[in-house]
Amino acid sequence: MVIVVKERGFNYLRHNIQGKEKRKYLGKTIPKNIEQLKKEFLKEFYHEEWNDNIQKIIKNYQKEIKNLPQSIQIKNFESFGITFTYNTQRIEGSSLSQSDTKDLLVHGVTPAKKSKIDTIETQKHYDLFIKLVTSKKLLRITKKTILQWHREIFDQTKIGEAGSTRSHRVGIITNEKIEFTSVPEIPKKLKEFFDWVNKHDSKKNIVEFAAMTHYKFVSIHPFADGNGRISRLIMNYILFKYDCPFMLIKNNDRRSYFKSLEKSQLKDDEIYFLKWFMKYYIKTNKQYL
Repeated sequence: MVIVVKERGFNYLRHNIQGKEKRKYLGKTIPKNIEQLKKEFLKEFYHEEWNDNIQKIIKNYQKEIKNLPQSIQIKNFESFGITFTYNTQRIEGSSLSQSDTKDLLVHGVTPAKKSKIDTIETQKHYDLFIKLVTSKKLLRITKKTILQWHREIFDQTKIGEAGSTRSHRVGIITNEKIEFTSVPEIPKKLKEFFDWVNKHDSKKNIVEFAAMTHYKFVSIHPFADGNGRISRLIMNYILFKYDCPFMLIKNNDRRSYFKSLEKSQLKDDEIYFLKWFMKYYIKTNKQYL
């Protein structure tokens, strides 16, 4: 917890965890925007905690793929695409098992006695992912881009909604206190989001940036359905674009994933999700450390 301490007439921000302490000078008076400064200070503290490991992961991953034959790289994309598609679909309640997903995407076998909608969306998600990682990298990600992604996944299953932002209020069944962007505010919030995305400094921590694209987009919740899947696609496309390892959020870990998202949204503080994301990313990419 970040606190304000006063020593010899001067104020400081202080955070201490597991014997590690960081301080930041404030001055003789406490600034009016102290709560925002606390959030920024805490983010700086944790950035220092995870940044070395993140940079090692990226460096070693880029070294690995540098001389990788294109055919092997495509096979790796296909393998990740299957696992990613299974988990991102399952997180949202898909009835397809991992073996169902593999049979469908590798062998073209339609799973018996499973939802036709789940089957179509699984195939469409995988096809889009493979198209994105085997095509020329996008210079910009825009509202038009994301609407097209949504349309490509859901054009056969969400008729009238695919490729369009929602026209009604949405919420979370498990937590009524969380409210997403109101319908009239969606265009404004999306413009701010894509302006922010396309102004990002690529020299800064890309993994943190990918995490925040996920958090910010899903917090706007511009679609009637499919927000989680699109936000995880944006996240992984950012990582792909800047040659970083992908992020695989496993269905088995959905409780901690949703809990971190909800806590950040309830407290209006991205740090809770960011902490979860970075710890999870390092753990799932430990082979590059």
